[in-house]
Amino acid sequence: MYTLLIADDERIECDAIELLVNRAKLPLECIKAKNGREAVELALQHQPDIAFLDIKMPGMDGIEAAKHIRENNPECHIIFLTAWSSFEFAQQAIRLGASEYLVKPVQRKDVYDLLDSLIEKLDEKKLAKEQHSGEIQEVLNLFSREFFAALKFGELPLDSVKSYFAMQGITSEQGVALVIGGMEESDVKSFFQNNQKLPKLQLCYFPAVDRITVLVFTNQPAKIIEQLAGFQSLAYSNIGSGMFFSDLAGIPQSISTASISYSHAYRLHMRFQRFIDILKIPKDSVNLQARTDEMLQNTLEGELGKAREIAHEIIDIINTSNDTPQKAMDELYEILVVFWYELNKSIPLLNLGKPQKGAVMELEIYLMDLLDSTCQAVLEDKQDRYSRAFKIVDQYLHAHYEQPISIELTSKMVNLNPKYFSQLFKTYLGSPFVEYLTKIRMEKAKQLLDEGTWNVKEVAEMTGFLDGNYFTRVFRQYYGMAPSVYREEKEEKK
Repeated sequence: MYTLLIADDERIECDAIELLVNRAKLPLECIKAKNGREAVELALQHQPDIAFLDIKMPGMDGIEAAKHIRENNPECHIIFLTAWSSFEFAQQAIRLGASEYLVKPVQRKDVYDLLDSLIEKLDEKKLAKEQHSGEIQEVLNLFSREFFAALKFGELPLDSVKSYFAMQGITSEQGVALVIGGMEESDVKSFFQNNQKLPKLQLCYFPAVDRITVLVFTNQPAKIIEQLAGFQSLAYSNIGSGMFFSDLAGIPQSISTASISYSHAYRLHMRFQRFIDILKIPKDSVNLQARTDEMLQNTLEGELGKAREIAHEIIDIINTSNDTPQKAMDELYEILVVFWYELNKSIPLLNLGKPQKGAVMELEIYLMDLLDSTCQAVLEDKQDRYSRAFKIVDQYLHAHYEQPISIELTSKMVNLNPKYFSQLFKTYLGSPFVEYLTKIRMEKAKQLLDEGTWNVKEVAEMTGFLDGNYFTRVFRQYYGMAPSVYREEKEEKK
């Protein structure tokens, strides 16, 4: 719905245009003014998309009103209503960027033609704006996880941090980090957006599977924290608040301390935990080995949320109990290597390889990815113990079709007897092993011949055929002609 402002000192003219709009059921809400001054006031209040302004009005005329409207709303389409026209008027209209003018008394067809054209332009602009906004948000979402990890560990230049928040419309540099669990992202956003008791805040959300980190930008963080602690509507959640930050450089510490507070609240079933009340979790207060064992057990049961909560807690403890990043990295790496070996003993065909030494930030991302993929594998295996195995087989065949592949070799990948593997293969992939592999190779051979870069012998070798004559026979069976003939026909069509 768009807004149409109609300004004319003759009420009948305003009513006539409004009647035409309503009869045609145009997507326009009409507001009416009886003179130029009132038109300017209503334009400031409603920011109309289209303005019909009579030239001759008492007090402030249409030309003067258009100047004021244009200053505050440069995108408004201004249409002049006039009982006369002259070269001087046309010059003024052009200078003011008028979209058009209508001669009174206005004709129904002229009004409809003009409004249809303007609505089409508004629709196109709205669509372009929505697409642009969607593209920006899509880009932000694509790298928000990596951005958040780098932000949390202070690995980003302040200029990059400032630019990221500016893209989200955030200009303040003061505030506090919160980590919230037990609520969906939509519920968290709804709480902050619709709560009448909270002041208007600039917020940035970083959702994960098990928690949502919220950066609250405000120059009164202490007041906001006290308000949040008192809301009973948050009774079924766990919330940890971090140290306040007075500039962007303080955000990593605020996120880290909020995470520590949240882990404390989650473990002790507390609704709200301020970091100032715990200051620091002593390393000796939590048995890391016991927590790692618990994380392993939750992962093997497919309990992703619980496993992630413990993972965050382990990382927080290691970060706060080691005096250098190197020591923290070494301790976390040792835990991850053992954890990875234990998982692979229990669950076959995991996607992620052994962890590599790197910064704590990189190891945290690796651990979360490992938990995600492993829990997903566990849940898939519970539903169907062979489904995941044959997905991996399918991926392998599509990636290695040019190599010598046998049913014996492939069955070993998934630890199955070749005969039983052969039976299951047809069930899960729809055709016998050799037929399925041949189809993949033929489709790739056709694609390579279409490109026209390689000769028939090279294509045969590139698709796993050591015997060129056999390749030709198979290709003819599939496509009804020899590969050389197929290629010649393609060349003739170019």
